[in-house]
Amino acid sequence: MKEEQAYKHIKNLIIQGKFTMKEAISINQLADQMDMSRTPVHRALAQLEREGYITITPQVGVFVRRPEHKEILERLQLCVAIDVFLAEQAARSITEFQLEELRGVLEKMENPELAAHLYEELNVKFHTIICRAANNDFAFRANKINWDYLNYVNISDELFKGGNREQSQAEHRMIYYALKDRDSKLTELLMKKHLMRVAQFIIEKYERINA
Repeated sequence: MKEEQAYKHIKNLIIQGKFTMKEAISINQLADQMDMSRTPVHRALAQLEREGYITITPQVGVFVRRPEHKEILERLQLCVAIDVFLAEQAARSITEFQLEELRGVLEKMENPELAAHLYEELNVKFHTIICRAANNDFAFRANKINWDYLNYVNISDELFKGGNREQSQAEHRMIYYALKDRDSKLTELLMKKHLMRVAQFIIEKYERINA
């Protein structure tokens, strides 16, 4: 439990930008903040290193890392492949309750006055409902790790504003109706088209930010 608590706390600090890439993260300070020993902190940091958030260099320190372009591209390719697979499976197994949930989320997303960060939260919920409807917990958990990381390195406000939001919402509606019709092939096609557009947007923006 302490390891999980430490993992969530440190991950939130990283996502919130509490550490710079040039600033060594103090293990002792983290342990004191959370009132626990260094052991669960070390284990939490090891997990965060495996997920790509930090670099641990013996005798040097622990630092937040900025991934290479190639890593972002590979993570995106994997995410798209798994999400498309889950969407295709969801079309076969989605329940009426889950379809109703999706419809409710879509209605909330239609509000043109909705702030970008709130739209983003609903976007995550929309895709989460679909992925869970596939009833493949292993694939869902594996993909969530990558999407969490991609959301961390990408400032996605632009993705949910103006014409980008309108296009996103139109694609969501088509995916919803394909799911409602239990059309697995159409759902697969629409989800792939939708996510490939998002992936291209993220890659191009990441290149601009790091140019």
